[in-house]
Amino acid sequence: MISKIAILAALLAAVLTLPSQARAPEKPASWLLLAQERLPTCELDGRKVPQGMTICRDGYVHTCGRSGRWEKSGKSC
Repeated sequence: MISKIAILAALLAAVLTLPSQARAPEKPASWLLLAQERLPTCELDGRKVPQGMTICRDGYVHTCGRSGRWEKSGKSC
């Protein structure tokens, strides 16, 4: 019985000393970095502005949307 416990303890210790995949450093995915460079932008006075930017135009708030176009919010400014 004592020998079984000693063998089991030795096996458990050996397993715990092996490197775990969960602790291994991850390499960043290159496709994710490429996708971030292609975020939609909207044109404003000859410049490209990022998605989410808001402006006041014709008395209403317009937001640069996900499609890369100015979207009218319906709120007055």
